[in-house]
Amino acid sequence: MADAPLSPDLSKVDPADAWKPWRPAAGAWTPKWVAHLYRRAAFGPTPQETEKALAIGLPKTLDGLLAGEPDAADRLDLLTESGKYYTDTTSLRTWWLYAMIEGGHPLREKLTLFWHNHFATSYAKVRSTKLMYEQNVTLRKHALGRFPAFLLDMSKDTAMLVWLDSNRNVKGAPNENYAREVMELFSLGVGNYTEKDIQEAARALTGWHHDTEVTRFEFNRDLHDPGEKTIFGKTGKWTGEDVVRLCCERDACARFLVAKLYTFLVSETPPPKGLLAPLETEFRASGYDIAALVKAVLGSNLFFSEHAYRKRVKWPVECALGAINAAVPGRVPLQDVTDPLAKMGQALFAPPNVKGWRTGTDWLNSATLLARNNFAERVALGTWGKGGRPPRNATFAFVAEPAKVESPSANAPPPPDSKFDVCEFVYAAKPKDVAAVVKQLGALLYGDTVPAPVAKKLETFLLTPVAAPASGKEAPAAPPGAPGGAPAKPPEPAPPPKKGGAKKAEAKKDEPKQEPPKPLDPKDVKLESPEFKARVREAVHAMMCLPEYQLD
Repeated sequence: MADAPLSPDLSKVDPADAWKPWRPAAGAWTPKWVAHLYRRAAFGPTPQETEKALAIGLPKTLDGLLAGEPDAADRLDLLTESGKYYTDTTSLRTWWLYAMIEGGHPLREKLTLFWHNHFATSYAKVRSTKLMYEQNVTLRKHALGRFPAFLLDMSKDTAMLVWLDSNRNVKGAPNENYAREVMELFSLGVGNYTEKDIQEAARALTGWHHDTEVTRFEFNRDLHDPGEKTIFGKTGKWTGEDVVRLCCERDACARFLVAKLYTFLVSETPPPKGLLAPLETEFRASGYDIAALVKAVLGSNLFFSEHAYRKRVKWPVECALGAINAAVPGRVPLQDVTDPLAKMGQALFAPPNVKGWRTGTDWLNSATLLARNNFAERVALGTWGKGGRPPRNATFAFVAEPAKVESPSANAPPPPDSKFDVCEFVYAAKPKDVAAVVKQLGALLYGDTVPAPVAKKLETFLLTPVAAPASGKEAPAAPPGAPGGAPAKPPEPAPPPKKGGAKKAEAKKDEPKQEPPKPLDPKDVKLESPEFKARVREAVHAMMCLPEYQLD
């Protein structure tokens, strides 16, 4: 029997009901909720993943996301081995994007991204792709593991030791950097410790250094303070391991981590007091089992409610890979994604400071929105670099006959390479008319039906032909910076007026104005024409620039 819907007022929702497993009523497991789950637990669904999830139902879909593909372990071995050899940040970033898209375990990669921001460490100071790679491997290893072991490994991570100057932390002159961050940012949050706790923890962490070659952790016993310390009111000859244990024993640890994961997985609106209490209790009782917590959240009544739907701003990586998965899955050259991500504000392996990226609406400003729109244009128009990857699950086969080239059209720009063409997926559903095209666009990009007013505008746009060129003239190019147009250039200074210029201007003024084209009758539209497909690509671009698309 399906559960009753939750109250629209979240403060009136019983926390126990909120975190019960969702049992959808007949017909309630729809593409909308599949897309919602895949946006949060992965990087958006591909059309094939949506189809499969609808067929097998929520429980099996959730289990599959937690376990990964059957060959995920083999893929991880290959990825881990290949990542050792990248010596520049662009290649390392591309390698991680490849792991996100092709690693066979998108939930693991999604949580790795979350922990990358939690334990924010930047190449800008570490200056070693090897150390950043090794930290990334550690993040992935524990992304769905148990937090105490995770925190201990991160406390000994070489990149982290460099990042927080741990070699300066010595007996008699403790450096408080790591002791402060392990409490404030990594385990407890502000207000759950004292300055004295930090000072004593710094003493306990003295001698936790990296070696001279900066390759690994080493305990420098001669520089460790072996005396008694009092942390959280407990006194003993504490070491670094004890600091990690004492932090994880605090009630605030579960509270802090659950709240951060709630913001990442459910909503950026702060929850009412007490809503997260059942999750905190279970998390502590499980020994900080991250996978169990994530499963409880992603399978809950609250997750599949309007309290969670479209309640986050997409991180740039989510925005970019979600667009790729929806429109051109498994095809684009991922090295073309690293620079747009930096312009959107998220250069992987380089968070801005130890607090990580500022999320929510802080992702959006005039510069980053322009970068998102430019990336959407690239996806929609297929203007990728050469040498894209072969399609997923590709097998060796005879070379196919070349596709028939349609006759050039004066009003349509040349189509992109078919492997980058969003129309391949829009037309896979074999739409019969313009309304069906709009419906398919909504399913691909939003996982949901497009609202009626938006659908009406899209249909009008698609039915309106591009203005025909004047007789004897070339087809007008799209304006610079617009879809299909040349890159925008700075305006050049106006030339000085020439003799007779005024007469020419008057003559031009006398020319009859060209009426803007009007929407065609739907039955007169040829869906397969180059002009219409060009309009479809422009519509995809427009939809990915809408405010709704920026929400997760």
